[in-house]
Amino acid sequence: MTIEYSGLPGASFETEPPTDQAERMPAALPVLGAMIGGERWLISLRDLGEVLPVPRIVAVYWTQPWFRGIIRVRSGFYALCDLAQYMGGNASLVGAKTRVLLMAPHSGVNCAILADSMLGFRNLSEFACQSDHHDTRSFVSGVYDDRQGRTWHMLNPSILLQLESFLQIAK
Repeated sequence: MTIEYSGLPGASFETEPPTDQAERMPAALPVLGAMIGGERWLISLRDLGEVLPVPRIVAVYWTQPWFRGIIRVRSGFYALCDLAQYMGGNASLVGAKTRVLLMAPHSGVNCAILADSMLGFRNLSEFACQSDHHDTRSFVSGVYDDRQGRTWHMLNPSILLQLESFLQIAK
């Protein structure tokens, strides 16, 4: 099946049905690299809707500190989350390189995640899977090393968007 992403220019590819296991992911899976909270992350293009500069954020009171607020993208509203802070790190600083990652519409949740910077389009075949990784975060579907020996974490938004701790934004 060919998928085209209108929000990511030039991004079309052949894909297999989604899986949650790093070992079963297709080697030719196109991914987007992002820096989030000082860690390198990979996100499958099939899990992304769009990548945007940070729009105006409307704060929502009485919410968790990692819930940054609501953003408006065209005619839709999205919950903006600071994944770095959710994972226990410092709040992300919004700057010129900061981007908002909108989750794909098929996720069923209008959610956006702050990324400190974008690290470009990649292909999963460029990475070696760490089969013995010790990352216990349930939304990490795999840990990979690139050719320079840097560690990358594969974000699994379908797991993240089902976690009660992530969905409960109220204090």
